[in-house]
Amino acid sequence: MSFATIILGTVLSTVLLTPVAAQVNDIGDMAAGLQAQVGDIASLIGAIAFLLGIVLAIVGLLKFRQHAQNPNDPSARLSTAFILVFVGAAMVAIPTTLGVGVTSLFGSGATNLSVDGSLRSIN
Repeated sequence: MSFATIILGTVLSTVLLTPVAAQVNDIGDMAAGLQAQVGDIASLIGAIAFLLGIVLAIVGLLKFRQHAQNPNDPSARLSTAFILVFVGAAMVAIPTTLGVGVTSLFGSGATNLSVDGSLRSIN
């Protein structure tokens, strides 16, 4: 077993097998517990997208540098560098873009709500 598998198993067991999940009395309690966890998962996905966007942008800038040093290298194409930088910028901008979309569709009061309905602030 690899170290990553052990870590993944530990994280999943702590998230999925909480004592609250064992005390569910009916479907309403189960839905309330799931709703509380969805917001945390959405926040985690947003943070991962932001960090992955930064990494992709840096890799794209390194591809630009690699292309400048050796323009004839087939692994250092200029199009790859542009794609990596633009995808990285798009992933960093996901939270802002979604906030503008929610405001456009549902009004200015919707920007303060997260996926699970609780008030959160990024600022």
